[in-house]
This record gives sequence, structure tokens and C-alpha cells, in this order.
Amino acid sequence: MLLRLVKSAAYIHPTTVAAENVPGYLIVASTREDQSLYIGWIADSLLGPGIRKWLLEMELKLVESTSVRATGAFRDLWKSSQGRSHSFKVALTAVYSVEFRPPSSSGWWHGSLIVYPRDDHLVLPAVFLHDAQCPSTVLREKILSRNFDPFDKEVGLHWGGVDVLNCLKGAAELRRTEANPSVWLVNPTLDDLRNYNGDGVVETPQLNPDIPGGTGESLWEATKWSVLAKVADFTARTSKFVSGVLNSGGDGGAVPRSLLADRVVDDFDAARVYMAKWSLGVKQEAQRYQLTNRLDSAYITTLSHEVGFDVSRDQQFTPTEMNVATQRGFTLTALKWRSLFDLQGRLSVTVGEVKDFIFHGGVAPEIRSEVWLFLLGVYPWDSSRDERVQISETLRQSYLELKNEWVFRTPESYDTEYWEDQVFRIEKDVLRNDRDIPLYKHNTGDGQTASEDASEDQELEEAGARSHWIIKNPHLLKLRDILKTYNVYNKDLGYVQGMCDLVSPLYSVVQDEPFAFWCFAHFMDRMERNFLRDQSGICDQMITLTELVQLLLPELYEHLQACDSENLFFCFRMLLVWFKREFDFTEVCSIWEVFWTDYYSSQFQLFFALAILQKNAAPIIQNLTQFDQVIKYFNDLQGTMDWHDLMVRSELLFIRFKKMIDVMDRKQELATTTITTETSEEHRAPPNESQHLRRLLSRDIVIQREALIADGTPKSDLR
Repeated sequence: MLLRLVKSAAYIHPTTVAAENVPGYLIVASTREDQSLYIGWIADSLLGPGIRKWLLEMELKLVESTSVRATGAFRDLWKSSQGRSHSFKVALTAVYSVEFRPPSSSGWWHGSLIVYPRDDHLVLPAVFLHDAQCPSTVLREKILSRNFDPFDKEVGLHWGGVDVLNCLKGAAELRRTEANPSVWLVNPTLDDLRNYNGDGVVETPQLNPDIPGGTGESLWEATKWSVLAKVADFTARTSKFVSGVLNSGGDGGAVPRSLLADRVVDDFDAARVYMAKWSLGVKQEAQRYQLTNRLDSAYITTLSHEVGFDVSRDQQFTPTEMNVATQRGFTLTALKWRSLFDLQGRLSVTVGEVKDFIFHGGVAPEIRSEVWLFLLGVYPWDSSRDERVQISETLRQSYLELKNEWVFRTPESYDTEYWEDQVFRIEKDVLRNDRDIPLYKHNTGDGQTASEDASEDQELEEAGARSHWIIKNPHLLKLRDILKTYNVYNKDLGYVQGMCDLVSPLYSVVQDEPFAFWCFAHFMDRMERNFLRDQSGICDQMITLTELVQLLLPELYEHLQACDSENLFFCFRMLLVWFKREFDFTEVCSIWEVFWTDYYSSQFQLFFALAILQKNAAPIIQNLTQFDQVIKYFNDLQGTMDWHDLMVRSELLFIRFKKMIDVMDRKQELATTTITTETSEEHRAPPNESQHLRRLLSRDIVIQREALIADGTPKSDLR
């Protein structure tokens, strides 16, 4: 047993009479048997002189140390004291929250803490910390006073509860509630965090001119963005009117066609894309300001209207749905991740709860290398720590065997010409992929320092000088080896351009060649359909996305038809490598881990693409009229989009889609019911009752393999 913290002069106040206060010791300790942390209180009357003296010595020692070993006598007392003279102890895993009430600065009352167990029937007494009598608190205050920084804004009143809080924080995830800042949740669930978050959505959000905590300047900023947003809308309407005038024929006599008029038309066509992007940019800045300044009601209202529900319709987003979708600030931290496992290393919560954390808050970068192994199926969710050790050994050996197949290949076992062509294509893509990332930036032996002839190498690579495509960077070499080994692992598919885009983020996070390979192999189970030779897999997704746009964004679809862009060709690259080229490298990691959860659908990437279309629908409809303009507009979106906002929109679009499908299903069941509002959105049938759309409701991964028939002709195999 290890002592983590001791606080003497910790009193129970059973009555309001000071003479009846019960002195004791507040203890935080961990046991060797289950390694669990316990917090408890022992009455001073239960202690002998020897143990009392020893505890006081350990209290001062723990000011400088993190733990000390307990004596056998104290261990026996710790076990036997439960329930005697108000004494208690409770495992931290059984604690729901702890309330820390600081003392008054004038000394009118003592600071105290109350432990609230998860068992509602167990009520524990408040423990009052008489800091002036506590040696460890007095010593800590002296240390802090010697190191006092008058310019440190974080410095506040120090009392014994601060030491207790810091001790508990090292062993569990503690989150302060915004509704009551003195209460800290212990290892809270995502529902706890949402319920206690002070930014919850109200039933009927309204714009409030008084910004919480705002000043005259912040009010001006809010007003400024509101005005600019209106100016952008006005400009869009004006451009549409001018376009109509300029494109009208000379027969009407309004504007005679001339060289000057043609020049104006050409200039205006070039300006259309600019105006579309400008109006969207102003709108995005207004929404970003609202988020930064916690104008949640305005943002919620904007989302609710833009994503497609209107207050006049029956099918609307519930406050809970809006809360869940918009509250995305609870990241899965290392401390939280560790708290999800029991002593055997098995999950102690449901897989759904873990995926809820990841889908709505993402994964902290320092634990991605472990969490991704679960998300991608390398580790089973129900595995124990020992089982994962065995799996690791097996996977490393399997990878080595696969790699040795091409390392020690013979001309008889491989088509030399085909293999060399595959290797050439792999090395060519590896050398060009993600070279702006520090891990891959320098093509040198140590991967750290740039070579003297770096610019020359780059020119030769771009010129296609094959003899200079020599990979030196150790991480690029591992990328190459992973792709070559996958070529052996999946002989039917081989290497296809775009695979390097997929493996690069995986290796950059895992940075372990065998595990990066198996992550990639599992990732390719769902992504292989994007690289089939007959393109049937990616075509299925494009068809599904087109039908989604018809169903959920009909006005945009009609406009894209008028622009000869209804095939959504500009979305092809987005879906092919899952938005790898549209977002920053670190943002891609965050987006992918959300997709891997399959929280709502195994094809959630289609709703993310739909969110991009929905977000840009108004500027496109108001400003763009030609295929080339639409293509250029979407190409220019690269690196400009807010993935957080798009993910919120994606979730709301899925909820809206599911509600519409549910309505259609009920309508099918009540086939005899007469539909009087055939044009209403609630009764808009999906295109041809498409099975593509039905499949979006499934969380099962769509696996489509490249299979070869007897003569070597490629054939798609849908599973």
C-alpha cells in the first residue's frame, strides 16, 4: 500500500458546536492488490501514538514526494477503521464527483470537501480542512511564498483542498462543471460532460444583443460581421441581377451587344467565382466570431435553418440532437483513455461510449498511435492486455514473412517486368507525397537535415530522372516497404496511385513499420473499393452522393444541372482519398478517426462531402452558372474549409436524412393514407427508392474486392 497524500487537522463537524468537531486525517492511498486509488478519512481517536507520529512525518515527506510505502500497522488500521467514528474510505472509481469549497479569505470559515459516491444510498460527511493547524499546508504555503510571482495570473488562494485536487488529478480525469465551478466530476462519461456543460442549447435559441461578458467593442464586432454578412448577400443578389442584364439578348433593346459589353461579360464571369468565395468567406468569419465569443444560440439557429429544417415543419432537430452535434470539445485524453480499462486491460465501458467520445471530440495526439489500432481493427475491442501482447507478436511475425517474400524474391516466383513497374510507381509517389511534413521533409540518411543539393534533387525528381529517385529518408523507406509488402499481401489489386496518400498519415502517427502496415491493410478493407480497375466502387459512392443531393439539397441539384455539373465530378478526388488533399495533414488525422468510428454510418464520408456542398450551396446558386466556374470554385476551396463546422453539419444532415427515411417508411406502412402535400420535403421519396441510400443507415463496412477471373480480367467482388 502506498500513501499519496496525508492531511492532518481534517475535521468532521457533526454539529454546529465547535467543541464537538471530530479531528482526523484525510488520506489518499493506493493498494498494491488492485492498484486502485482510495480517498478516506480516519478519526484521530482510532490512532495510537506511534501511528499518529508516523502519519505526521509522512505528511511532511509527501510535500516533496509523490508516494511513500505504508507500514503494516497502518494497513491493518486502514482496513478495520471503516464505519468507526465517522471514518470512511471509497475507491476513486466509485466516486461520481468531489466538491471543493475554499475557505474565506478573512478566515470566517474553513475550506471543506465533500465526496459524492456513485451509489446514491451512500452519504459521506464533509471534511473540513483547518489549514492553520495542518503542517503540510503550512509548509506548502511557505514554498509558494518563496516562489511567488506577482505577475502570475493563475496564482490564487492556496488551501489544503488544492493539494487534494492535484493529487486526484494525477490518478483520474477530473472535469470542473461550469454550472458549479466548485464541483469536479471524476472520470465523467460523455453524457455527464454534456449535462454539466454550461453551454447547453436552450429550447428556443434566440439572438441576444447583449453578448455574455461582452463589451462595447465586442458588440461592435458582432454588429460588424452581421452587417458584412448582409452586404455579402446583397452583393450576391446584385451580381445575379447584373448577370441577367448582361446575358439578355440585344432584341430586347436593354443593352446592345458590343466589344465593350463582351469585355464586361468576360470580366464578370471571372469575378463570379471571386464573389462567390468572398460572400462565403464573410459568412464563415461571422460564424467563427460567433463561436469564439460563445454566441451559441445564433450558431445553433443558423445551423438549424441552413441544414434544412424550418420552424414551420414538424420534423425538427430536438435540443438534445443540437447539443450532441455542436458540443465537440471533449477530447479523448490519455487520462480518460486509461480510465476506460480495467486491471486486465479490457474495456470497462461499451465500445459505443468510446466511439461517442472519438466521434464528437477526437483523440489526443499523444494516444493516437494506440487508439487507432482499435479503430482500425488491428486490436479487437474486447481484447485484454495480455491478448494484445500475443496479437502484437503474431502480427510482427506475419509482416516479416510477407516482407521477406519480395526481399528474397526469385525471377521464377515474380513477373520481373510487372514487379519493377510496381516498385517504380511506388517510389515515385513516396518521394512526392507529404514532403512538407517534418517527418518526410528531408531526403537524407537521418531524415533530419537537408542535403546540400536538395534543390537539385527536387528538380531532377520533377523532371522525371529515374536514376535520381533514390530514397534516403528512413521514414520514406518504411513507407516504400509497407506499400511493396501490401503489393504482396493483395496481389489482385497491387499498387494504385493514391494509396501512398492513405498510408502516410498512418505511419506518421504509429511510426512502427509492422503496425503501420496492418493499420493500412485494415484501412484498405474499406478503401479498396475506391481503387478497383472498373471504378465500380467509387462510382457507387458518387451515385449515392448524387442521390443524397437530390433528396436533401434539391435546389442546389437543380442549379448544378443547369451548370452541367450534376455528376459532382468535383467531389471525385475528395472521396477517393478521403479529403486528404482538401485539408491540412493534422486535420485529416482528425477527420479520418471520426470516420473510422462508423458511429452513424460506415459511409459517413458521404455526409461530410454533402456538408461541403450544403455549406457552399448559396454562393454557388447565387454566383456560378457554368461547369468551369463550379470546378474552379471547388478546387479553390482547398485549405480554406473549417472541418469542425463541416463535421457538425454532417451529423445534422445524417439526422435529417434518417428522419426523412423514417417518415417515408411510415408512409409506406400507411400506404392507404392520402398525401396532400406531395411537394413537401417530409414526403419527398428517395430517387427510385434507392438501395444506395438505404445502405447509408448501416454501420457495416462496405467491402468490395478486386478479383481476377481465369484469364486475368479484373472483376469486382462485392461483399
